[in-house]
Amino acid sequence: MRFHSSFIPYVRENKHLRRRKFFMVFGVTEVTVTVPDNPYEILGVPTDATPEQIARAFRELARRHHPDAGGDHDAFARLRAAYETLAGSPEYAARPSAPEATRTRRGTRIPVRVRGAAPRRGADTRADLWLGLGEAVYGTTTTVEVRGERRATVEVPPATAHGHRLRVSGMGEPGQHGGPPGDLLVTVRVRPHPTYRRSGRDLHTTLVLSYPEAALGATVPIATLRGEELPVSVPPGTSPGDRTRHPGHGVPAHSGNAPGDLVVEVTVHVPDELDREQRAAIGHLSSVLHPPRKDPRA
Repeated sequence: MRFHSSFIPYVRENKHLRRRKFFMVFGVTEVTVTVPDNPYEILGVPTDATPEQIARAFRELARRHHPDAGGDHDAFARLRAAYETLAGSPEYAARPSAPEATRTRRGTRIPVRVRGAAPRRGADTRADLWLGLGEAVYGTTTTVEVRGERRATVEVPPATAHGHRLRVSGMGEPGQHGGPPGDLLVTVRVRPHPTYRRSGRDLHTTLVLSYPEAALGATVPIATLRGEELPVSVPPGTSPGDRTRHPGHGVPAHSGNAPGDLVVEVTVHVPDELDREQRAAIGHLSSVLHPPRKDPRA
């Protein structure tokens, strides 16, 4: 049987597809032309699917089979390869978003090409990432959920501040007409810490002393933001509100910036209730430190 001349270029332009079948109807006669394996089958879309339908199918399947979500790596690789095969094909680039127009000639239904669209980059996607203060200060590797569809791995560098935006290349929306995917823009949100706060490159915390420790001086260990133990020495006669500074124990050095300091502010604990022995001891101390004063007018 002889093919219509306008059908031959259509088959030639689709050599990249595998196991795809094209049907031509000449009156009541059907002729099947088979070319190698079909990425449409892998993505589960019809051969006349629009770019939007193909991209949507890829996103849904990628969410299910992504390795970060416990999916099979090989299955995900096949999905991505199928999508990239279609997205990079001349047919995909020339395919309009609306269903293709067709015309009938001598009883044969043949696709009619319309003006091809230029490759278009996918849109950027945005997500918020909540971190603990330690994760933001010292850096971490974590994952973030993207629009409830998939999870993306995010590298958080040291010294990341609240509101800082990170860019993950290629994890946005798929491109159209063979264009590259967009990026994922991640905004970092830092949760408050119960004992530490950040001010620029310095970290601040509070050290609670007893009255004898403040009066006589002491060395008291504190837990750093890393969970390590740091001895803090206070001199005799330390008053509430006094501060000690520990160079290099603040926000770590990053991007050419020097490391910050740890600033420890002292507060003195005054007990709410005293037993008889404690009252007697404090009374004796008071009489020693503050002997009765005489009225100079007497």
